[in-house]
Amino acid sequence: MRKPRMKGMVIGLFLALPFFGVGQLLHGQEFPTKPVTLINPMGAGGSHDLTMRAVTSVAADYLGQPIVVQIRPGGGGAIGSELVAKAPPDGYTLLAGGPGWNSTLPAVEGRSKGPDDLVAVCRINYSPTILTARPDAPFKTFKEMIEWAKANPGKLIYGHTGPWGAADTPWKQIMAKTGITSKVVPHDGGGPALIAILGGHIDVTGGFSAQSMAHIKTGKLRVLAVLDYKREPDLPDVPTAIEEGVDVVYLMWRGILAPKGTPRPIIEKLATAFKKMTEDKSVIGMLKRFGDEVQYLGPDEFGKLWRQEYEAHKELARLYKKP
Repeated sequence: MRKPRMKGMVIGLFLALPFFGVGQLLHGQEFPTKPVTLINPMGAGGSHDLTMRAVTSVAADYLGQPIVVQIRPGGGGAIGSELVAKAPPDGYTLLAGGPGWNSTLPAVEGRSKGPDDLVAVCRINYSPTILTARPDAPFKTFKEMIEWAKANPGKLIYGHTGPWGAADTPWKQIMAKTGITSKVVPHDGGGPALIAILGGHIDVTGGFSAQSMAHIKTGKLRVLAVLDYKREPDLPDVPTAIEEGVDVVYLMWRGILAPKGTPRPIIEKLATAFKKMTEDKSVIGMLKRFGDEVQYLGPDEFGKLWRQEYEAHKELARLYKKP
């Protein structure tokens, strides 16, 4: 009489095994069992590419599997972002995220993918935009620039590196919050904008300290403000725009994003592994050589800041949208 019962128990256990496997996957216990793909939606050799390759060089030591960086450029980062958003939410396809293609493009133009379609894993680091002026500009500080621009409507010449980029977006925010007007001159990237301000063709531009530091040290550029929540370690005497009474922050962050619906245990396992990668001495050394440092944030804090940035860009787009 016991044999049929025992047979039924064995069959039941056998049938349940696949479900145990699913449960383990959902809890991140089996993840990862194969290499993970990290899509870089920008070109090879840029700051995102260098950062991601440095960090993932030690992935196997901390995640148990390698992370393979794949370049999928196009559409200002939209093509790679859309590819990851459509991938299975299993943790095996990740995105090298950034504000341009994961906050600004979806908020302003309704393309690429933002926090409604992707989820935050972690932030690796960031570079804040800094505002620099030519040394003979008729103002020496951020406050003086605002006062001069108000007294001389439309006369301040601002150069940016492309529409809705790291120099244009925060300047739009500054104009909206202060009421100043200016003549805006677009340039095809940070290099041409830097040449323009060094040549005295524009008054102010936005960029990153790594690009401008040599000219700042020689007095060819004057820093007006740092667009961060805190001062730059390399520019300790330069105030933030927030300190000067204008609540504008623009951070060129480099983060890891995953498809929406990725189980929380897998997100946490990835975040923990990336944190350990960023603490590896060899990774810290590589980032230093690029002029960067680690500014890690976990999924919750990073996700909150990303959502705030996205919503701020949506509001800004409404202000500047043509009727």
